[in-house]
Amino acid sequence: MNIVPPMLTSSVRSRSLMVNRAMQLVAAIGLLCFAAGCGSSSSHPSAKVFTNASLNGNYTYTLDGNSNLSGSTGAYQEAGTFVADGNGHITGGMDDFAQNSVLSSGQVTGSYDIAKDGTGMMALNLPRGKIQLAITLISSSSFYIIEFDSFANGAGVVVSQSTTAFSAAPSGTFIFHFHSSRPNSGALGSVSSVGSMTVQNGSISGKEDVVRAGEPGSSRISGSITAPDASGRGTATITDDAGTQSTYLYYVIDSSTMKFLETDPGPLGGGRADAQSGAPFSNASLNKGFAFSSAGDTVDHLFGVNSAGAFTSDGNGNIVSGTYDSVQDGTPVSNVPLTGTYAVDANGRATLTLRPKGLSPIPVIAWLVDSSTAFFLVSTPDLAEDGRMNQQQSGAFSAASLNGKYAFYMFGYDSGTPPLIDRVGVITFDGSVNLTFTNYFVNRGGAKAQKGPVSGHYVVSPNGRVLASSVGTVDWQVLYLISSDSGSLVLAGNGSELAGSMAQQVP
Repeated sequence: MNIVPPMLTSSVRSRSLMVNRAMQLVAAIGLLCFAAGCGSSSSHPSAKVFTNASLNGNYTYTLDGNSNLSGSTGAYQEAGTFVADGNGHITGGMDDFAQNSVLSSGQVTGSYDIAKDGTGMMALNLPRGKIQLAITLISSSSFYIIEFDSFANGAGVVVSQSTTAFSAAPSGTFIFHFHSSRPNSGALGSVSSVGSMTVQNGSISGKEDVVRAGEPGSSRISGSITAPDASGRGTATITDDAGTQSTYLYYVIDSSTMKFLETDPGPLGGGRADAQSGAPFSNASLNKGFAFSSAGDTVDHLFGVNSAGAFTSDGNGNIVSGTYDSVQDGTPVSNVPLTGTYAVDANGRATLTLRPKGLSPIPVIAWLVDSSTAFFLVSTPDLAEDGRMNQQQSGAFSAASLNGKYAFYMFGYDSGTPPLIDRVGVITFDGSVNLTFTNYFVNRGGAKAQKGPVSGHYVVSPNGRVLASSVGTVDWQVLYLISSDSGSLVLAGNGSELAGSMAQQVP
């Protein structure tokens, strides 16, 4: 996500998807030990035990932020692959790093050290130098990362790869979601796109909806894609009706999922594509409760908007209830009731009109991966905002829905000094009203620390909206739960643009 807070002259772009934004995803965010490393000797107790053996096999990662390493200054976008040996060593991989219109690629080695609670440190030896990452494991197959260096802030997600999917080029119909931006350009230099592409014998064809240079539109697309190499890394080119061509590196997660890094000079961007299933679709495909989250760029600021919410649809074209939270250019709107309407085409393209009470209607275009997942963009001029929606896995949530230890990360800027900040760590919920940031890493503009415990409280609404407070981290956070295992986070304070994810740990 790109960040240009009013007080900064440089921009930062995070992603998040996201995993997901992991989105991400994926879900959302003392003792100093970063100098010596934090390994299995950590004093933070945990009922769920991780070790260095928890990381073993092939992984792919995305990381974005702001860096001034090796004389280059400004926003960066990074992705790659690595192999962990289960014994604290990174034995190989490839790293791709884009900054200032230059792409650099090279081999990866390194090391890692995992504490019992899933937190730890990872050092990567890259062609441009060595970087440190503070990490928190969700499980052996996924974890959150933040850059933990004095010269950089950034955040991202790591997921395991299925090596059996490396043998051939992707094939089938995929729903994709891309976002790119140009430093110091705001939304008028950004592109958000969602759509469907059919991949067959190395060729790409399909349709996309896009907001480019502040203008919504639709287009047919064509292109090509190569087979992945031995690390699950390949290339793709996509061209729209107007002749605009975008080039990417992609990274295989499995036969159904790819992550992307844009390699064109100038913009910083990336995305994700998931294999579609369940067609033909209809209004009945979008039914019951959904949680959604999105982020993007405003005219004034890159990473100038973060939004999240939940709605209930009736399977017949109506959004009967919901709530909406958003922070745009540092100004929040909180817990706004919403209704709306929607229509779903047989190919999975859906148009939604969200109507938050007292606010302007929000036109949304979504493409369904299946009946429980969709990628979407906000189809309005002068705004490049996009994200993901997921069907919620509970009829009614309560405080008891959050019980146990969760990995979290958050990244963005706030009213502190310096404003750029990222956090990653463990948060514990007691199933009632109490929470504790048990152990977490924070990097504020290069000032690094490991902190915890910090106590707070939380309240859960039946639609999965969680309002959490904790003095010492951030005063107010809003989470929207997909299930009792995961959710998306936005900060609910004035002057802040922070977002992230949270997911229950499974050693």
